[in-house]
This record gives sequence, structure tokens and C-alpha cells, in this order.
Amino acid sequence: MSAANDANIEYIDWNNAFEILDKAFKLGIFVLIIGPKGTGKTTLVRKFAKQVSKELSSVNFSLRTRESHLIGTNTIDNGQINFVNGVLVHSMTQGDLL
Repeated sequence: MSAANDANIEYIDWNNAFEILDKAFKLGIFVLIIGPKGTGKTTLVRKFAKQVSKELSSVNFSLRTRESHLIGTNTIDNGQINFVNGVLVHSMTQGDLL
């Protein structure tokens, strides 16, 4: 979904998900959203992130997801060892929603 389409995100909140997310967000409580593919999890979180003016980092967990995807990994660049943050560390340091 492009940034231009984010303003027009449609989500029918039939189970008060926005209210629950908002309460958790204000209390600093972590929320894990799980469910079958195609049920609107990403759309819900995109719309909520827009409502609270936060950037959204996203992870799709699968059998291929590694710790390094979340935490980060060392890389070698011009003979120098650098640490590249994974999506979890990046979102934490930037204050993004994940």
C-alpha cells in the first residue's frame, strides 16, 4: 500500500479493536495481534498508527524469520565491522510501532 493510499485506509471496527489498541497504547502495554491470513491485522495496525501519528515497522513471522531479522546482525563494510539494527531494535530506537 502506498503512502498516498494510507489516508484512505478502510477498516470496519466490528470488535472495538481501536478502543483496545488505544487503551493499551496510552498505558504502554504491548499488544500482539494474531490471526488467520487476510483478516485485516495489517490494515488495523496501519490505520491505528496513522491515528496516533506513529511510523509503523512490520514483521511477518514465518519459519524463515531469524533472530537477526528482529535484533540485527554484524556486517563488514570496507574492512570495518558494523552492527545493523533489526526491525525490533530499529522500531524501539525510533519510537515506531511494530
